[in-house]
Amino acid sequence: MSHGMNRRLVIAAMAAGLLAPSLASAQAPLTVKFVQQRGLLYLPVDMMVSGGILQKEADKLGLGKIDATVTTLSGPGPVTDALLSGAADYGTAALPSLLTLWDKTHGTANEVKAVGAVSNGAMVLYTINPNIKTIADFTDKDRIAVPSVRISFNAMMLEMAAEKQWGDPHKLDHLTVGLGHPDAVAALSAGYGSATITSHIAVQPFTDRGLKLPGAHVVADSREVFGGPLTQITLLATKQTRDKNPKLFQAVANALEESIKVANADKRAAAVIWKEANKATESVDELVALLSDPGFEFTAQPHRIAYFAAFLNRIGNMKSKVGDWKELFWETAHHQQGD
Repeated sequence: MSHGMNRRLVIAAMAAGLLAPSLASAQAPLTVKFVQQRGLLYLPVDMMVSGGILQKEADKLGLGKIDATVTTLSGPGPVTDALLSGAADYGTAALPSLLTLWDKTHGTANEVKAVGAVSNGAMVLYTINPNIKTIADFTDKDRIAVPSVRISFNAMMLEMAAEKQWGDPHKLDHLTVGLGHPDAVAALSAGYGSATITSHIAVQPFTDRGLKLPGAHVVADSREVFGGPLTQITLLATKQTRDKNPKLFQAVANALEESIKVANADKRAAAVIWKEANKATESVDELVALLSDPGFEFTAQPHRIAYFAAFLNRIGNMKSKVGDWKELFWETAHHQQGD
């Protein structure tokens, strides 16, 4: 081999070595990390990821391969921690988490707002204690499971009911215990007198599971407590996630809206995807029945945001006043008809 050819091969090899990493990075998939709690209310995120809708929306915007993951966490606290620390890009959270996070972060570099609304559905307070018919019947011997004490939507439903009953939203706070929904149902299954808790404020499918336990009966329903439909779940993201890749952010927002449409159009197909993604024990028929409940709704339209913000102002959980729901949502949701 001539000296000139040898030199050309070395240069070619060096060039290949130098070019290879940049070529690899150009083809590396964009990673998107979602965190959420367990429950049917979060189904649109599973549709986005397991149902392939996020990839389709990313393709439309020329973004290439998306590597999306969904991690299930036990309550709103871990979800918001993951968002604020940057461990996750997007997180599903109930309205109180959105409001309190926005209150703490708006105007800062790590501002948190909602990409869009996800779902509304009834939360149900049920008990296995035969002596409890209304919230006025709880005693200091009772314990009520909520995903996170004081900060979860479930805990705040109890506070709003207590405010209506006694004018004191915190009257029953000392009875609440932080437990994820599956753990709450498991704890109650020990039976009245043996179980460490006596009650649970649940969402589907855990309401249905809990009400199958011996002696279980409904004490209160969020539709009565809130006086109508209220946005329950939103998809949150920080300003840093939005600014890092605006096109990817738009793809996620588009995929969320599309997932809601697809889930509403074919509830059976949606149930199959959710059952598989969550390794759920319910049959597809049972899940379709739950999704068909008139109080259960996947919707991109924000509902009664200012109404609930005013409650948080009253109980001291939130300092800022909300004039318009759009203050709490990124521009990706501003075309919606909300209130």
